[in-house]
Amino acid sequence: MLVPELSLTAAALQAEAEKDHSAQWSHIKKLSILSFLYANLFREKLVALALTPAAGANSAQDQELRNTLIASRAILGPFNADMMDSAIIWLDHGIRKVLVAAESSEDVDLQTVAEAVSQLPQSRVVLRIPVDMASLINRDEGETPHAETSVALRIQEKLKRLKDVASGFVIAIRAPASHLGNAAYQAEFEVVSKALQMIREGLDEGDFFAVEWVSAKQESFDRSVMLPRIGDLHRKGISVVAPALPQVSDEQRTRLVDAGQAFVRCLRSDRPDGLFTTVVTDESGVALGLVYSSEESVLAAIATGRGVYYSRSRKGLWKKGKSSGNYQTLVQLDLDCDSDALRFMVRQDGSGFCHLNTRTCWGEAGGLRYLQAMLESRLQDAPTGSYTKRLFNDPELLRNKLVEEAQELAEAETPTHVSEEAADVMYFAMVRCVAAGATLNDVEKQLDKRSLKVKRRPGNSKAYRIDAAQEILNKRQKK
Repeated sequence: MLVPELSLTAAALQAEAEKDHSAQWSHIKKLSILSFLYANLFREKLVALALTPAAGANSAQDQELRNTLIASRAILGPFNADMMDSAIIWLDHGIRKVLVAAESSEDVDLQTVAEAVSQLPQSRVVLRIPVDMASLINRDEGETPHAETSVALRIQEKLKRLKDVASGFVIAIRAPASHLGNAAYQAEFEVVSKALQMIREGLDEGDFFAVEWVSAKQESFDRSVMLPRIGDLHRKGISVVAPALPQVSDEQRTRLVDAGQAFVRCLRSDRPDGLFTTVVTDESGVALGLVYSSEESVLAAIATGRGVYYSRSRKGLWKKGKSSGNYQTLVQLDLDCDSDALRFMVRQDGSGFCHLNTRTCWGEAGGLRYLQAMLESRLQDAPTGSYTKRLFNDPELLRNKLVEEAQELAEAETPTHVSEEAADVMYFAMVRCVAAGATLNDVEKQLDKRSLKVKRRPGNSKAYRIDAAQEILNKRQKK
C-alpha cells in the first residue's frame, strides 16, 4: 500500500494560505480517503501547532491545518526524542499516530528513542529507522553471499525489541533509488525486497511496516514505474512511503506518485471478469448495499469524490445518483485484509441507497438511525399534535425533559428499567441534536476523538451543575 507523504514546508504552507478557504488542505483530505498519509512537518511548526488556540500562538490558517490533520488519517512527524511533550499534546488533540525518528539503527540511538516514546500509547507510535542497504545493492556479484539475510536478521531482531513501545515501523533506506526507477535493475530490487520481507516476517501480521527510499525524493524519474513495485511489496505486507497526490499530471510524474493508481495496483481479483466485490456503508459502517467495482470505476470515484461503481448489466460505469439524485460523497475507501474486496464509506444523500427508495438494500434502518431520520422529518413537516414538534418549538420543555429523564435513568436499577429510561434519554438527546443541526455521526466522531485522549481529567461530578438540575426538577414538581 502507498502511504502518501506530504511535505508541509514553509513554502507549501504559504501556498495553501493564498488559496480560497474552501480549497485549503484539499490534498490532505483527498489522500486521507485512500489510506493513512504521512504529514511531514518541520520541527518549529510541529511545536507551534500543538499549542491550543487559547494560547494565541496560531493564526487562522494554522488552526485550519491542525483541525484538518486531526480529522484525517494522518501519521504526523517527524518527532525527535526530545519532542515528546509536543507529541503527547498532538495525540491528546486526536491525531491518529505520530512518527518518531531515530538518529540511526545503532542500538544506542534506538534505546534513546525507545525510552522517549515509552510515555506514549504504543498503538499510536510509528518509529522511523534509517538503514544503510547500499552495501547490498552495490556489492560485486558473488561477494558476501546472502548478505541481505544477515542485514535483515540484524534489523529484525532490533525491531522485535522495540515492539513494546511502537506498533509500526518505517525503514528509511539509505541507498540509490535506481532500482526503483529503472526496470533494468530488477535484480537490485529483488535483493532489497527479499531483505525487507525477512524483516517483515519478524513482526506480527497486523503490525504496520513500511519502507521509504530517502534518496528517491531527490532523484528525477517517472514515478509510474514505482507502481508495480508498490503492488509487489503490498502483497508481502510492506507499504511504501513516497511523495504523492491523489492524481498527478504528466509534469508532476517525475516527482510524485499517483496515489489513485497505486491504490488499484494493490487490489487483486480471482473473478473471471476481474471485478472487485464492494460493500457500501454509511459513515458509521452500516451496510447500505453490495456492488462491484473495476479499476476504472475506483479511479473515477477517487477523481470525483463520489460513489462510482461498475454496472454488470450495463457493462460500464455506474455513477450513483446520476439519474435518481441520490448522490454519495466518498468519505473513505478501504481494502479488506485480503485485498480482494473494497469498502466504500459514503455520505448518502436523497432517499437512500436502494432503487426501492429505502436507505439500505435490506430495508430501512432501525434503532437510532431510524430515530434520527424520523426526527429530521418531523422538524420539516410534523403532523398535527406532534409531541416531537412541540419539543422543537419549546426549548425550555426540552431542557426540562432531558434533566428529568437523566435523573430517572440514574435511579433505575433493573436491566429492563435501565434500558427503558436510557431509551427516553436518547430520544430527548436526539431531539436536541436534530434541533441544533448535529447528527449521530457528529456524536460518534466526538466519542472517537475522546477515546484518543492521552491525558485524562479526573471526571469528578460538578456540584454547581447538580444544583442547577435540582432547581429545574424542583420547579417541575411545583407545577
